[in-house]
Amino acid sequence: MNHKPSVPILTHLPQFLKGFTRAFHSTPLAAAKPSRRRLEHILRNVPKYPYPIKHTFKQSWFGLYGGKHIQFGNNVPENFLRYKTRRQWMPNVRHRSVYSRALGMHFSLDITTSVLRTIDKVGGLDAYLTGTKPARLKELGPTGWRLRWRVLNSPNFQRQLQAERKALGLADGQEPVFPGEASASAPVVANDKSKGLFDDALIGEEEGVEAEEEVVVAPPKKTKPLSAGKELMAELERARAQRGGSGGKKA
Repeated sequence: MNHKPSVPILTHLPQFLKGFTRAFHSTPLAAAKPSRRRLEHILRNVPKYPYPIKHTFKQSWFGLYGGKHIQFGNNVPENFLRYKTRRQWMPNVRHRSVYSRALGMHFSLDITTSVLRTIDKVGGLDAYLTGTKPARLKELGPTGWRLRWRVLNSPNFQRQLQAERKALGLADGQEPVFPGEASASAPVVANDKSKGLFDDALIGEEEGVEAEEEVVVAPPKKTKPLSAGKELMAELERARAQRGGSGGKKA
């Protein structure tokens, strides 16, 4: 019997399908890591992120996007047909290397141009990550939250905080007291004049001086302040009432 030589299967496939095939071997394909698993890896060993994480634009989890999101809309031409076509707007993202002074290393991240401008404005990556306003914490995202935790716990940043405390004259663990809080929380201390008046009153009562009868005065009722429009309407109503009363007397 004449055996025909085996022909590879790839030769019988169309040209456009050959790109989806490969030669047989026992090693598996490289498994792609799911986004949720990458997110869990980023947020491990750090405090819980205090704001909800958006699941509609997952690539923003792995960079500093500043709260930017993909936007959808329509292309509307200016001709007489007025037909619309769907389109989308992606954030202006750049892959840049930024330097952290507290950690002493560079980070290659996907950063939007708005975040790059903010980093230049506030004075560096560390100042951007350590901002305390809620809006700043919301726009950090998971990657920014992890970097913030690393910066806050770095020895260089801790030494910087200690130097600032010494410059302000604060001890370790002492919080600064602002003028408004100091005046509100300070105890009331009587001065010499008020103390002397209080002593005279006590001496007079001991010698039998008849005290005057106490007169109880009811506090005035608090009235809500009227706005300019309401005051004008009230004046118009008074004027109408006076005109109506004078007209009735004449009749």
